[in-house]
Amino acid sequence: MIMVTSNIYIFLFLLLLHVSLIVVTKGEPIFSYTHVYIRNDLGNNILLTIHCKSKNDDLDVHYLKYQDEYKFQFKPNFLGNTLFFCGLTWDGILHWFNIYVESRDCKDFNCTRNCRWSIQKNYACMFNKKSHAYDHCFDYR
Repeated sequence: MIMVTSNIYIFLFLLLLHVSLIVVTKGEPIFSYTHVYIRNDLGNNILLTIHCKSKNDDLDVHYLKYQDEYKFQFKPNFLGNTLFFCGLTWDGILHWFNIYVESRDCKDFNCTRNCRWSIQKNYACMFNKKSHAYDHCFDYR
């Protein structure tokens, strides 16, 4: 009986250890929020219409004047595959962009808590914490 109880405690300890390792990602608790900031850098008098969604969330339509910023927040999922995409419209043309891809943004750009984007005419550019500039740029779809 003592051996069975001891094995149960060892199993529970290892399970707890495993769960605690999953909960922390890059030093950040997985239960903390990620904030995404989207700024209109299209030019003076160009209105940016944004409609962002994930598989489970529709963040509605937002309108940004030049240099205005829209922010949303969420808790990344346990699987590490959180994705938010946005329809970005200006001058009557719709552009699509994956504004948050957990595997891309966390791994390649260390964007775990605050992800800042500049929407420009030819590219969506992420803020680079090392260079302090919007120089990680991507094409629209």
